[in-house]
Amino acid sequence: MTKPLTILDIARLAGVGKSTVSRVLNNDARVKDSTRAKVQAVIDQHDFLPSKSARAMRAQRSGVVGVIVAKLSSNSENTALTGLLNTLYARGYDAAIMETQFSQQKAQGHLDVLKRRNVDGIIFFGFSGCDLSALAPFAPHCVVLAIDSNDYASVSYDNQGAVTQVMTHFYAQGLRHIHFLGIDEHDETTGRARAHAYHSFCERHQLPAVCIAAK
Repeated sequence: MTKPLTILDIARLAGVGKSTVSRVLNNDARVKDSTRAKVQAVIDQHDFLPSKSARAMRAQRSGVVGVIVAKLSSNSENTALTGLLNTLYARGYDAAIMETQFSQQKAQGHLDVLKRRNVDGIIFFGFSGCDLSALAPFAPHCVVLAIDSNDYASVSYDNQGAVTQVMTHFYAQGLRHIHFLGIDEHDETTGRARAHAYHSFCERHQLPAVCIAAK
C-alpha cells in the first residue's frame, strides 16, 4: 500500500518550504502567484488532501460542533436536526450528537465532554428547567433552540402564535367543539404556552375548553 503524501512531501516535490505549502492550503495572500501555481500543480498531480486533524491543528479548531437535543425520538427535533446536519456537513463540520432526556445532569455531563473535546461550537435544544448558564464556557459560539435567551443567540418557536393560528382556522370552518391534546403544563416551553393560547382563544370566543395532556 502506498503511503499517503504529507505536507513535507509536497514541499519537497515543489521545491519550497513546508510553511509555504501550508500557506497555499490556507489561501494565504502573501504567497506569490508563481509559487502558488507551482505548489498547486504538485498538489493536483498527486491528488493531495490534507487530513482533517492537520487542518484543524493549523486552524486551531476541531472541526466538530456539539449538538445536544432533548429527545432523539421527538419528530420536531429530528426535523430540525436533519436541516442542521445538512448545513454543518456542507461547511465541512462533523457533529457530535447527544441527548439530555430532559435531564440537567445529563446536559452538564455532555457539555463537560464537549468542552474537553474543544468543539468549535454548541447547538443546544433547550427544555424546561435547564440551566443555560452552563453554556457560558462556549459563548459566543453557541445557539439555543426551542427557548428564548437573553445571554445567547436563540431560536424559539412561536408556540402561542401557532396555536392561535390553528384555532382561528378551525373556528373559521365553523367548528365550535375543539379539543386540545398537549403535554403536561409543567413544560413551560411547549405545554404551558400552547395550553394557555388554547384556553385564551376559547375564552375570547366563548367556546367549551377540553384540554387533554398526553402521557
